Amino acid sequence: MDRRIDGSAGRRIRRSHDRSILRSAALLLCAVCLATPATAQYTDARLVPKGVLRIGFEPQYSSYRERFDAAGLTEPLGTDFTDSAAGVRLFPTLATPQSALGSIIGDPSYAMNLGAFRTTLDADHRQFPLTLQFGLLGRLTLTARVPLVTTRSQVDFVVDSTVGDVGWNQLATQSGNSAAALQDIQTLFAELDAAAAAVDARIAAGDYGCPSSPECDDAREAVDDARQLKLDLAALAGVDGSGTPAGILTPFAPLTGSSAGSALLAAIQDVTARLTALGAPAVTAIYPLPAAAIGAGGVNEMLADSAYGYAASPLAFTKYSMKLGDIEVGLRLGLVQSRSFRAVLATTVRLPTGKLDDPDNYLDIGTGDKQPDVEFGFEGAWEPGSFLGLAGSASYNLQLSHNLVRRVSSHVRPIAPLTTRATVARKLGDELRAALHPSLRLSPAFTAYGTVAYYRRASNTYDLVGTPPSGEALDASELAFETSMTSWSFGGGIHYYHMGRSGQNLPIEAGIDYRAAFQGEGGQTPKYGGVTFYLRLHWRLFGRGEEQPIEAAPTEPPPAEPSTEPS
Repeated sequence: MDRRIDGSAGRRIRRSHDRSILRSAALLLCAVCLATPATAQYTDARLVPKGVLRIGFEPQYSSYRERFDAAGLTEPLGTDFTDSAAGVRLFPTLATPQSALGSIIGDPSYAMNLGAFRTTLDADHRQFPLTLQFGLLGRLTLTARVPLVTTRSQVDFVVDSTVGDVGWNQLATQSGNSAAALQDIQTLFAELDAAAAAVDARIAAGDYGCPSSPECDDAREAVDDARQLKLDLAALAGVDGSGTPAGILTPFAPLTGSSAGSALLAAIQDVTARLTALGAPAVTAIYPLPAAAIGAGGVNEMLADSAYGYAASPLAFTKYSMKLGDIEVGLRLGLVQSRSFRAVLATTVRLPTGKLDDPDNYLDIGTGDKQPDVEFGFEGAWEPGSFLGLAGSASYNLQLSHNLVRRVSSHVRPIAPLTTRATVARKLGDELRAALHPSLRLSPAFTAYGTVAYYRRASNTYDLVGTPPSGEALDASELAFETSMTSWSFGGGIHYYHMGRSGQNLPIEAGIDYRAAFQGEGGQTPKYGGVTFYLRLHWRLFGRGEEQPIEAAPTEPPPAEPSTEPS
């Protein structure tokens, strides 16, 4: 009798304790928002029984070589690094020498042309996550996900220099002529200075009918043109007034046989001839120009050399060895868990444990966003007992802000100089996901399903933090250009769900899920395809397991649902 009373009291205490935990968990769900994990592959709307641990191994592979542009059309992933006449858009440091050369040859519209760039990119993302779910109560499950991630950017960078008109600036070490070229430029500058000074002295002495005569005006104009020519040549070469390299070296100059190169030499000859005709000493030095164009190797040398203002990784194959991604922890709360209908609320907090992409590598892919996220959402499954079923899910991901180092430029000007490197406060746009999964039970253990999924991300926002190390005035909002994303994806898979025969009433789950994006827009939305394999095993850690798992029928387990997430 006493034992029965004690047992009844113990059960009441345990029920009271369970209700207390459930209330606390519900408060936690409200406090951090309710969400499905952002990387889930399978919408099952199931809970793990109390005292049971589920361990899942769910490797994922996704790849893409195309993206959806702002109008929803597909374009190659390497579009931003491709140009039929590569110039200032890809290499902003060419703006000053290009303007100087245009001034010399009398063509303000002149554009330097390195040749036709074709860049083919093929990116992939491989995850090897360990997923854990533990039944705290009959309707409350604790979740965790620890992903190991490998990323890869396969690059095929080709330059057709036959259509270009520039080669190495002869002051560049890579030209193999830097010492001689420096002497030639310094001699040219000294001779221009001497010739201009000689004519200037005669003007001051009253020669050429000065101070007022057409010949005097011509003499003054010749002196002004000579001094402007020297300034423009200095800007083209990347030197100061004495011909000494100063600051960032200009990497390229017009080819000696090109239209721009010929016009440059003709302009120098015209100015010096006018000075000589006015009685100035002859100018005999010749401005050194390159004879060979730049290829892909030369472009990558320029990017890697800090002397040219980029100090970046070359446009080449990039791969991360396996590193930790963003870890996730959360709770799942069962609203309804019957044989014909299940509904679950869940919350996931994503931790900033991944590795960001390298701002000095223009083609790098990180292993995570490395900022905290909180998601809230819903999963539901309707299985009326026939061969057909329907599952659905929706989630909202609140992405929180954090600070990181970026090169401040829009994606259409992807090769940003080192002077644009700055710390910014980034707020990734919040994400909305929704999916439907019609299913067909093939046998008591196997279910086939399809997936229609929608994804939307709002635009990112960026703000500068402090003053950039370069002191350059930067507009961080450039980074937000075309960062909103919208896509529709379709797919399906096979799911295996079988109750074990050990008397523990615990299932074994396995399957394969395929997903691919078929429609989207935004400018940078990847047109991905991916596949996920999974195996999930259950172990009872405590409790006697008398209860039949509420999600499993006694003789015929119901079908499970596919993922809400693109791989």
